[in-house]
Amino acid sequence: MLDEKDVLEAVRRRIEERGEASKLGLPDTAEITWHSLLEGEIVRSIETRTQEERKHYGPIDLADQPEYDTLDRYHVAVPKDLTTTQTITLVRRGSVTERSCDCSNGKTACPRCQGRGDLPCDPLTACAACRGTDSCLRCEGTGNRIRNNPDGQQPLEDRATCRQCGALDAACPVCRGRGRTTCSTCDGQGVRDCPDCDRTGTVPHQRCKGTGRTVTWIEGTIRRKPLVEKIKHPKAGVPYLAWEGARESGHWDRAHLTHQDTLPMDLTHGFRKLVQPHLTPCKGEIARQATFKYLQLARAEAPNHPHRVYYVFPTASSPRVLVLPSQRRTWQIAGATLCVVLVLLLILWLMP
Repeated sequence: MLDEKDVLEAVRRRIEERGEASKLGLPDTAEITWHSLLEGEIVRSIETRTQEERKHYGPIDLADQPEYDTLDRYHVAVPKDLTTTQTITLVRRGSVTERSCDCSNGKTACPRCQGRGDLPCDPLTACAACRGTDSCLRCEGTGNRIRNNPDGQQPLEDRATCRQCGALDAACPVCRGRGRTTCSTCDGQGVRDCPDCDRTGTVPHQRCKGTGRTVTWIEGTIRRKPLVEKIKHPKAGVPYLAWEGARESGHWDRAHLTHQDTLPMDLTHGFRKLVQPHLTPCKGEIARQATFKYLQLARAEAPNHPHRVYYVFPTASSPRVLVLPSQRRTWQIAGATLCVVLVLLLILWLMP
């Protein structure tokens, strides 16, 4: 683990490697701030157990379903892969009940036709062409000539001989003066098939859904689903380039833990302090797998280098130093860039 002396030496060495010692000078002191970086992932298997009364219309075979007496005591092995979803359906022992319905094998008399299978139907309907109001221009469908001459708006050649009064070229060509035509549904028979029962006179019994029997039972369900938590600490305060440099080449302390493991004794105090809160079991948690990695990052500011910030972290060989502009320097660069853009815009605006 790095200490402040290691950090200062790494910064001085980095300045010398860049050939800037004569220009900037080597710092004798630095203000060092430590950041504990923690990344990881926790996969939890969350279990819920519920039971409810189920009802099935018709026969059903539940012999292959596993049975239980007390749902909370039913043992299911912990899944090997915590990222999978698992659903187990059970039947409470002794809860299966079969009942026969009081209907006749799932059928009951059709309420619309009262079991007859047909319905009364008017054998004649109003003519679709003249609607009965202009059936004959002479007798108006009565059979007695009321008018001497046709005064309708239709040409005579579009009219037919009336079958009621015999007048030529006076009647509707469809109904021939009667004003009504034979019903196309019943073909003039006076009865039609019941549409609800399709002429059978019976319909499925609603209480048993036409099956004639019902089966009820208590069903228990055990559901397991993964809950994945991504860990990153701190969420702010460390520049992106410093994070990426540490991820790329940093020497991280690592730990892989299950729900049965305790924190290893060789973990540093800082690592242990950050990890511990994340290991609190969640509601319904039955298993857990967690992977963490931890690194101490040093932020160093040298008094004689006000425009720079040095980020130092351990690698497999020697400490690595990232040189980034200070916040003050960043604002200066941004301000200078903005000024250049404004000058260019002004020049473009003034150009003819």
